[in-house]
Amino acid sequence: MKFTSTLSRVWAGLFLALFALATLGSTGCTVYTNGMTLPNPHYHKNRPQYFPRGTEFPFPNEAANLQETEQSVQRGF
Repeated sequence: MKFTSTLSRVWAGLFLALFALATLGSTGCTVYTNGMTLPNPHYHKNRPQYFPRGTEFPFPNEAANLQETEQSVQRGF
């Protein structure tokens, strides 16, 4: 009697593990593992994104502010 209940628990556990594996394998969601973001299985169906080319130096206001600060330091202000 004890052997049959143990065997049925093993079969139930095996069925549950296979069901979980089949469910997780068919969802196709993005996974973050080992520091990498892996795409879903349908990533090749996504439309490409377009990013227009920007300015050569992305922070012109910051550069101007730094130059002004450097000049004021040199003048002694």
